[in-house]
Amino acid sequence: LLAKKDSVKKKAKAPAVRKSPCKPGITCIEDYSDNHHALNKFFRALRGSRRRPVKVAFFGDSFIEGDILCASFRDTLQQLFGGNGVGYVPITSEVTQFRATITHSFSGWKTFWIVGDKSPFAPPGLSGYCFVPQDGNEVEYKPGRRRAGKFRKLKLFYVSPLPSSLHYTLNDTLSFDRSLKTSDTLQQTVFSCRDANAVKLHLGPVDSLKIYGVSFEDEAGIYVDNFSMRGNSGMGLGQIEPRQLREFNRFQNYKLILFQYGLNVVNESDSIGYDWYVNKMVKVIKRFKENFPESSILLIGVSDRSYNQNGKFVTMPNILLMRNAQREIAKQCKIAFWDLFAAMGGKNSMVKMVAATPPLAAKDYTHLTYWGGRRIAKRLADAILYEQVKNVPERKNSH
Repeated sequence: LLAKKDSVKKKAKAPAVRKSPCKPGITCIEDYSDNHHALNKFFRALRGSRRRPVKVAFFGDSFIEGDILCASFRDTLQQLFGGNGVGYVPITSEVTQFRATITHSFSGWKTFWIVGDKSPFAPPGLSGYCFVPQDGNEVEYKPGRRRAGKFRKLKLFYVSPLPSSLHYTLNDTLSFDRSLKTSDTLQQTVFSCRDANAVKLHLGPVDSLKIYGVSFEDEAGIYVDNFSMRGNSGMGLGQIEPRQLREFNRFQNYKLILFQYGLNVVNESDSIGYDWYVNKMVKVIKRFKENFPESSILLIGVSDRSYNQNGKFVTMPNILLMRNAQREIAKQCKIAFWDLFAAMGGKNSMVKMVAATPPLAAKDYTHLTYWGGRRIAKRLADAILYEQVKNVPERKNSH
């Protein structure tokens, strides 16, 4: 957890909320854009989802790792707008044992990331990671327990300054080789893996080769890329060079970017407020706005988190300060904001989720279970879809 001394007042004043009345059961999205149409770029793209892919980038910390929340969010959107595939998957991962949407194994890789090991020769990509192959490297993917069906199409993102090649095997039987384009900038290679229940990759020669992950998708539909990183406060995204952001967007063309952070900043003893965090995150989000000009951006407020106070678990007081600080970030950046704390049920909702049957949250009083992830994903999807319906008249007349 982060701690930083500042001269900021303890209490953060929330900006005026721009939102229309919500129907019962929905926590409305708050729109701080100048024209009050912060998500319209995404909504316009959805109209063509049956003809072309629509990409969503979901950035967050351990609250969304393992696809605990993103899986149900993705499934809901794909049922409505089409799509087959889990989108982005890293080369190595800390959560392979409990991510249920894809089965993943790997060996022979060095991993560099923005809150861990770093190297000037392995700059972070959009996910915050860079994967460097070693001799004998291998990575294999299989469809997960939660996702019936076979793979359709795979993209590999890489930088290869020297000649190198990809060797891949489908279903442990069909093997193929292809040369990778030699370039100092980000490239992608795309191949069909239709009807495959397993895809195994090997890269070489390894000199100067850098890999930035893969994406499982199809020719059309919606895809939610889970860019989770344990321990990230969101500020670490500022380490990603603008050139990297632009190059990834050149291939992915994201129409919606979501940011979910805050838990790695809030702690029990911090009493100085979060204006310093507002200043840093405003710079991060403005950089993303500049380099993803065709993307709608939604900032998700901090979730409830409980701590033991005199033998009883209650909401950390600073959670409310962080939520107000994040509203201020949305206001300064003129983007959309969704109050996750309110959507969970407000004060002490985490305690209730831990006590539920089946449990909706873990006994660390911080993270969700899959059941809890399903509930929160539905509420997030409901809020976005409700906002879409509200904007139908404006969209029809926006020519």
